[in-house]
Amino acid sequence: MESLINTISSNPVYMAILIIFSILLVYAFVKKIIKLVFVVGILLIVYAVYSNSVGKVAPKSIDELKESVSKEVNKVKEATSESINEVKHSTRKIVEEKVEQKLDQLLGD
Repeated sequence: MESLINTISSNPVYMAILIIFSILLVYAFVKKIIKLVFVVGILLIVYAVYSNSVGKVAPKSIDELKESVSKEVNKVKEATSESINEVKHSTRKIVEEKVEQKLDQLLGD
């Protein structure tokens, strides 16, 4: 490892290659961070427009935003659980009807 460091530091071509790779790595990292900031900003703008269009007041602070988002998530969870329960009930009904039909066919009623 020490010999590798000595070789790189003694040869200017290797040093230039290392510096170029380092700059490219930092550039790629900064580019991804900037994309993340833009995406989060766009999502916040879309959320504000959506909440404004349905008549809700846009949150003024981070705490209000967190509370609003958690309320919406809870509403989605409740709606999902209700839908799942309805599907279970209707599936149970359909299965019972099919079983009765098959039993009637087998027993010759």
